Amino acid sequence: MITGVLSLLVAVSSYMTTDLPRPTPPSHSREVDAYFEKIRNDQGMLTAFLTAMPKGGDLHHHFSGSVYGETFWNILNESNGWMNPLTIEIDTAGTRHKSPWEKFTSLRTRKDFDSLKQAFLRRTSIKDYHESAGPSDQHFFGTFARFSTIASYDIPKEMQEFKQRALAENVSYIETMLGAPDAPIQLAAGRTWEKSMMAASLADSTAVTDTLDKVYNALITAGITNTAVNFCHRQDLLHRQSGVDDSHFMLRYLLHANRNASPLNVYRKLLIAFHAASIDPLIVGVNLVAPEDGEVSMRDYTLHMLMVAHLHKHYPQVRYSLHAGELAAGMVRPELLRYHIRQAVMVAGAQRIGHGVDIAHEAQAIQLLEEMNKRKVAVEINLVSNEFILHVKNDQHPVMFYYTHKVPVVISTDDAAVLRTDLTQQYILLATRYPSLTYNDIKGIVRNSIIYSFLQPDLKEQQLQQLDKAFEQFENDIASQKFAYL
Repeated sequence: MITGVLSLLVAVSSYMTTDLPRPTPPSHSREVDAYFEKIRNDQGMLTAFLTAMPKGGDLHHHFSGSVYGETFWNILNESNGWMNPLTIEIDTAGTRHKSPWEKFTSLRTRKDFDSLKQAFLRRTSIKDYHESAGPSDQHFFGTFARFSTIASYDIPKEMQEFKQRALAENVSYIETMLGAPDAPIQLAAGRTWEKSMMAASLADSTAVTDTLDKVYNALITAGITNTAVNFCHRQDLLHRQSGVDDSHFMLRYLLHANRNASPLNVYRKLLIAFHAASIDPLIVGVNLVAPEDGEVSMRDYTLHMLMVAHLHKHYPQVRYSLHAGELAAGMVRPELLRYHIRQAVMVAGAQRIGHGVDIAHEAQAIQLLEEMNKRKVAVEINLVSNEFILHVKNDQHPVMFYYTHKVPVVISTDDAAVLRTDLTQQYILLATRYPSLTYNDIKGIVRNSIIYSFLQPDLKEQQLQQLDKAFEQFENDIASQKFAYL
């Protein structure tokens, strides 16, 4: 579908991740593999094993969606927050309760504090979710608005939460996604340009690129890069204040734009994100987020891929992962399942793909898998997320489809707090649902989480060395039966 018009596209030089050499397997690797098979069907033993196993990095991680509701609740209580007990709406500023038609009260005055806390947790996560509450995907995406007013209230504290949970389950690296800032710059010809780009197709990609050139030049002239510079200063300060990086753990950031916004809004945020990633080593990449089946995101999907390709020309060193194929049969018309992953790879030139669930529905799927293997485009697999939002699991999930076609696979959490999960649970599901994967296969997938990270080469090599050393120690401990559960 795309190959006939590729000559019309902006040339996208694909970042080729070089497979770093695998270390020589420790002498205990075969023993551990045999032990793994022995305990594979024992849920308690398997959980203990995978909890202790080094897990490298989590590369598909949304910042606000990975802060547990209990943390938000504590922040709300500590800041003397207010709540409407009927709607469970919250207010940290303590102002909305002054309106006579809104029944906001201080949490500190409530006798039903515990029941309100549980109600808050159910509205900000999938805790106690039942299908009678409505479609699971709507419930999931609806949670973010319910804690958005406090999501940035104590960012250093939230970073420390990531770190402590990561250390507890032997995760050494996280790439977390943050919303890119915006600069509401009004362009004189903005409406005309925006109208000309809406619902773009590959057939008119040259015209779209010409318009994007004009938008880019106008935004640069208007000083939009100052927004990126200021954001980097603030984020770097928060990062230092959190004290999150040390010899055991590292946190880095991807900035994202919301794909359900207007074209100029999406492009502005992407431009700011690309520029920030080009100047700040803590910001290692860019992404696009929001429900892929939304009206605007479906309408402008190709336009967004062309935007990313266009910005890649200006910032060729910036890496980016794209949510693509977070769709399942029945969510949209069948023909709309045919091209999202392909365009993310072939048009936008993504170095990683987030979710990629509808790969089997893509036109010329095998050819696309071969291209992803050739380019080393890794797929971020989110098993709990895909089960809850898309109802795709077990043999319906394409993780083995990718793996058997030698497409790099990484395991990640997506929104751990909203989904009430962690990285260990993802590996438990991987081990129990896909028995053809051996311990050494899973170990290779763990290593992928560092190999296909967007870390600078020297830091990536450092993380890999630490991971390999951790695996060696883990396997020695298993072989010598030092763990209490052996």
